[in-house]
Amino acid sequence: MLPNSQVKAHSPRVKISSGHITTNGNDNGKGRRRHSHFRNGCRLAALRGYTGAKLALEQGISPAGAALMSGSSAAYVRALMAVLESKDATLLNAVLTGRVPVLTAAAQVRALDKLLAAYAVATTETKAAFGRIAGIDNVFDNVVAPTITVAAE
Repeated sequence: MLPNSQVKAHSPRVKISSGHITTNGNDNGKGRRRHSHFRNGCRLAALRGYTGAKLALEQGISPAGAALMSGSSAAYVRALMAVLESKDATLLNAVLTGRVPVLTAAAQVRALDKLLAAYAVATTETKAAFGRIAGIDNVFDNVVAPTITVAAE
């Protein structure tokens, strides 16, 4: 515990009551984040990752090097590289505006890539077996119908 003489009296996060010093109530001593996560409607961490991903893809820089240059992490750079390579502008926009977390978007893209790769190498018999196991109604409702709905919009 800090002595009272080391605490600035004008600090809005610090309360002194009955000799105990507390910060913002979560007792981790860190207080509230002072910097905004967003600027002009864009999530700043995602934007830094996007910048690093563009550097890596267009300049041939390693994800770690691009992360260092852009102020991001290598994981975010690799995740945004996967999103960019998917060419899904809607998903990229959702990531940059903070509606979808960066790592969640990358996981979705990678899962889709695996599914498409498996479908490409599957034989006709394997695809038919999948249809029987998953169920025709399930496949139609969850694969075909959403495609029709999106195309109609």
